[in-house]
Amino acid sequence: MSEDKLSTGKKISFALGNIGGLAIGQSSILLLYSYYFLYLGIPLSPIGISLILVVYGVWDAFNEPLIGHLSDFTKSRLGRRKPFILIGLIPLIITSVLIYTPPINNSVLCTIYLIIILVLYETFVTMVVTLWYSLFPELSLDQKERLVISRFLQIFGIFGLILGIGIAPLIAGSFSDPLIGYSLMGLILGAVTALSMLPTLIFIKERKEYQITEKKKSFFESMVIALKNKSFRYFVLVQFLLQLSYSVVLSGLPLFFEGLLGLGTMEWSIQLLFIFLTVIPSLFLWVKIADEQGTKKALFLSMISFCIGLSLIFIIFNSIMSLIVLLITGVGLAGVMLFPTILLSDVIDEDQLITNQRREGIFNGVSGVIVKLSNAISWLVLGIVIELFQIDRNNLNPAALTFLNALGLRILLGVIPIMFVILGLYCLYRYPLAGKRLEEVKEQVRKLNLELIK
Repeated sequence: MSEDKLSTGKKISFALGNIGGLAIGQSSILLLYSYYFLYLGIPLSPIGISLILVVYGVWDAFNEPLIGHLSDFTKSRLGRRKPFILIGLIPLIITSVLIYTPPINNSVLCTIYLIIILVLYETFVTMVVTLWYSLFPELSLDQKERLVISRFLQIFGIFGLILGIGIAPLIAGSFSDPLIGYSLMGLILGAVTALSMLPTLIFIKERKEYQITEKKKSFFESMVIALKNKSFRYFVLVQFLLQLSYSVVLSGLPLFFEGLLGLGTMEWSIQLLFIFLTVIPSLFLWVKIADEQGTKKALFLSMISFCIGLSLIFIIFNSIMSLIVLLITGVGLAGVMLFPTILLSDVIDEDQLITNQRREGIFNGVSGVIVKLSNAISWLVLGIVIELFQIDRNNLNPAALTFLNALGLRILLGVIPIMFVILGLYCLYRYPLAGKRLEEVKEQVRKLNLELIK
């Protein structure tokens, strides 16, 4: 079997990591703000909570690319990424509990605690999840193989999403004391993430030809080179705007369900599970479209479909309409989830032709910064909307909600995210790595790797 052809077992071994990676990541986007603001009621204002989460996001601006850069130049028998993943597993489990157990009797102590614990938590998430993800581009150069691996990633990612945005809130909402429910949820998510990474550590070998042997560049030199890549710049903008749109929707959903529909945690988490009835089959639909039309065009169409679903937020007035809109939105969401991984791999291949190096760590690190910064910005958007539209966490129910409150929640989910996706569509239109140019890159990288092996 050639280097570009992986056995099904190895594909599955790698893809299993997406269960934990998505579960722990998506649950934090969905629940962190609503937990601190609505369910736990920490002694901070909406903007105060947002600012803490922004600090958490700013740390990512240094943490993600820095650890990625360090791993790029790491040499060991295990490879470049595996040592970091192995070291980070246990601390990740511990900190995934601690982010849900802040002291709530003192605002200063609560602020200090959250900043320290969130910074530590994100450091270990980067070591485990981001560097696991960095292994994807070197698994295969073949575009069809990458589509198959990506499909496995998304299939197992569905289980991660179900766990992170469906089962996790069910676990947390099963206890009258939110501190107990959410800390138990954090423990389960951390343990699942660690276990899902073990098959990669055991069965996936890193390619020796991708070990960097040239003179080590500084962190900032690598950052500059990465950002000089035109394809990467447009990819980063697309990914940033898509993730920002998605994060605004996901972090605002608990408030929307509680305030406009009067649904409790158990009820709305069950509603969110139904979205996968369309997400799962739509993954296969988008793969087929990508095979026929190309990844870039397929992503473009899926983004338009996602916008159509979001625009229907304004016709939701009951649980039935909410369920219908979730099902429609799931079609576009599947494509939005599927294709960025493949685009980034193409960018890394192109970079290898320019620099003669494989720098998955720095590219995944920089794109990871953008993703996490978009999460932080989404929390800031949430805090601003709550303040502007005077949404009171003590009266968040249909009976007490004013017209201004309801309008704010609908704008939060049905206007702001669409604006971000439209900007993303323009950036994707300008993204150059498609068609003949992409085919040329693939062929040249194959030749280069054959020379390296010899």
